[in-house]
Amino acid sequence: MNEKTKAALIGGVSFGIASALPYLEMINVVCCALYVAGGALASYLYLKTLPTPPTTAPYKDGAVVGLLAGVFGGVAYALAATLLSMAGVGSEDAAQAIATMKQQGIEPPPFVLDMMGANGASMSMFFTALVVGVILFGIFGTLGGLLGVAIFTKKDA
Repeated sequence: MNEKTKAALIGGVSFGIASALPYLEMINVVCCALYVAGGALASYLYLKTLPTPPTTAPYKDGAVVGLLAGVFGGVAYALAATLLSMAGVGSEDAAQAIATMKQQGIEPPPFVLDMMGANGASMSMFFTALVVGVILFGIFGTLGGLLGVAIFTKKDA
């Protein structure tokens, strides 16, 4: 496994699992902060592996590492969210959202209930979390990778 993949795996999986945990997931309300942090961590870990400090900021490498971290993070998020749903963690949130919809006279279709995990974990919930997670983590992980390179690259004075 090369250094980019290793750094992306560590950054993506750690923040992907954190994004699925109750209460920690609320940090993503602030500009998808955990997604960006996963990409930034991956670029930091990658920059530490370089034998000599680069003379110019390797933004291309930061973007690639951030994107990979986003993909790994999206997969980790989908798996963790599904496992937590199977364990019953967070099901009260889905039940509350459905109760609110019903109070407003909205009867959610069965596929919406499946995606929300109201009937326990389902394949549609997993695939929805996977697709949305990979897309969002990919976009914001790339931004985090670029931001990480900008922050962690030594600048000439």
